Amino acid sequence: MHSIQYFSNDLNYAVIAISKHRCYTQPIHHQSDRRFAMRSGGLLDVRILYYMGIWVTHDGSDVVCRYFLLAVKSLDFMEGKRSKIWQFFSKETENKAKCDICQCSYSIKGGSTTNLKKHLMTKHRPSYDSVFSLKPSTCISNQPSQQPVNLPECSQFQASSNEPKRKKEAQQTDIALFTRKPLSAAREKKINHLILKLIIKDLQPFSIVEDSGFIELINYLEPNYPIPSRYMLSSGLLDAQFTLVKEKLKDELKRASHICLTTDGWTSRATTSYQAVTAHYILGDIWEMRSALLGCFECQERHTADYIKQELIHLVTDWEINDKIFVCVTDNASNMKAAIRLTGWEHFPCVAHTYNLIVQASLQTIQEPIKKVKCIVEYFHRSSIATKKLYAVQEQLKPGQKPLKLIMDVITRWNSTLDMLERVANLQEPIEAAIGLLHNPVENLSENEWRILPEVVKILKPFKQLTEEFSSENEVTISKILAGNSSVLRILNNLNNTLTCDLSKQLVSKLKAEFNIRFKNSSRHQVLSKSAILDPRFKRQAFADDSCYEYAKNSVREELERMMAKPSFVNESESEDTDSPMFDEQQDSIWLEFDRRTTTMSTTASKTSASIITFRQYMEEKLLFRKENPLKWWHARTLLYPELSNLAQKYLCVMATSVPSERIFSKSGQILS
Repeated sequence: MHSIQYFSNDLNYAVIAISKHRCYTQPIHHQSDRRFAMRSGGLLDVRILYYMGIWVTHDGSDVVCRYFLLAVKSLDFMEGKRSKIWQFFSKETENKAKCDICQCSYSIKGGSTTNLKKHLMTKHRPSYDSVFSLKPSTCISNQPSQQPVNLPECSQFQASSNEPKRKKEAQQTDIALFTRKPLSAAREKKINHLILKLIIKDLQPFSIVEDSGFIELINYLEPNYPIPSRYMLSSGLLDAQFTLVKEKLKDELKRASHICLTTDGWTSRATTSYQAVTAHYILGDIWEMRSALLGCFECQERHTADYIKQELIHLVTDWEINDKIFVCVTDNASNMKAAIRLTGWEHFPCVAHTYNLIVQASLQTIQEPIKKVKCIVEYFHRSSIATKKLYAVQEQLKPGQKPLKLIMDVITRWNSTLDMLERVANLQEPIEAAIGLLHNPVENLSENEWRILPEVVKILKPFKQLTEEFSSENEVTISKILAGNSSVLRILNNLNNTLTCDLSKQLVSKLKAEFNIRFKNSSRHQVLSKSAILDPRFKRQAFADDSCYEYAKNSVREELERMMAKPSFVNESESEDTDSPMFDEQQDSIWLEFDRRTTTMSTTASKTSASIITFRQYMEEKLLFRKENPLKWWHARTLLYPELSNLAQKYLCVMATSVPSERIFSKSGQILS
């Protein structure tokens, strides 16, 4: 028998029994556990105490401690370590656990995880394989590899007891290295979730977990954390997180009374087409505008109206929102318009796309000056010498200010053309000086063309401002369109009186003509007109004339009357007047149909009167300031206008543009590369 004692002032933990092949642990609770060791039948039972990083034997030797720690390290044992299965389950009670993927509950009596493992293997095989499959490995080691260390015989401990003591500093370093507090399953799960969040939000590749710098960082921050493999992240944890988020979003969509869809397409460099679909809705209980990507699918066939319609119906059916959608916002492509008509939803053309068509067509009137500007910008972009010269001239003219770079336009984006013209107009003097110093390598603009540029910028600025404002997905935008369009036309009329160049005046005339074509009868568009009436910031002020206003007002009132006239679900037997005189059965049967008709007519008339009074009361409320939030206004008056507030949720959730879906592709090249 060989006795070992460890002493200190504060007891921390733990009692461990270890052999060459097996390792056990349990916490120390009693003072009697502080000493004991024996060797019997090839098993060395050692009770170990860890005190503030200091380990002491009865004879002052640390040999036993050192060998024991190496053995624990070689067996890869950590106290309290739990099964990887807990990456996909959460403990509900002491005897039950819930699957994070499908929310099913299973028994874990006695601490057994067999039921959990069977469920993951049969119902969520990719997640199971990502953790328990040997190929590929499920985690990446962030610790140095260790060769197995055999425990020495007790005689070896005794023989080694006369060895010189190691220095205290080295002794504490060894202990700190091998006796770190084990990582709990909950913390490991949280770190896994944060790594997955990093990959998703910052568009990082799954292979980041294999990067040496990432491994070094994790090893420093949490040395006991087993880094998951890219396969475990992509096939296991990602699927589980996707299912969890999807179920939460489904629950939220159920709280929305109406939903607007926006959809847009994109083609990769490999000519693969994708279509993104985003849902927009107002949460009725808290009156907040929400947006959520429902799907981004690869187009397997030609983009016919019938194919797009089938894909859209399949998507909304999967999300269980078929009966909530009434409008879809797309670009002006004929196939998209036809596809939305086939679904039975109302189609609304993207305002940003409509503005783009208006401006692109109008810019043809000043095509020659634009071509010259593009040539100048292209030259400076191609030549590093010319760019340096331009920077040098700017620094000479405005010392201390950062030199500005010329902006190249994108042919499909008119606002990029505006940005290019504005930058060139602002840098006229440096550009002319740089071109002269470089001996005129590119044709300069004429004096009249230089004079046109600031006027063109002033003309196009309102379109850019409205496009940016209408592209927001966190606030109400649809109701701003009529008022915004009226403001643009007024600005164009006022500018026309101040312009000095004929080409600028031609541009204004063309813009107004295109505007009237694209937005003809927009004041009588159901979605545009009703949303303006139901926005407490606009009402009458959104309409250019009384006839359009009266039409919109009557449309809202009629829909409100139809809503309030819907049959109530009150039991007729409960609504009967029990105090009325009793008639015999024959007499009752004769007058039953008459009584029902008159009661229905009376109820309908009453509800119609109520709807008229309710609507009139709303219209008489003072206007809300334009920059205030109309949803907050409605939230405070939901009880006052219950049916009208339901209409407001229906129309104010509509997006003015399909930009929210288009934004999905802003970094698509990084994802697919």
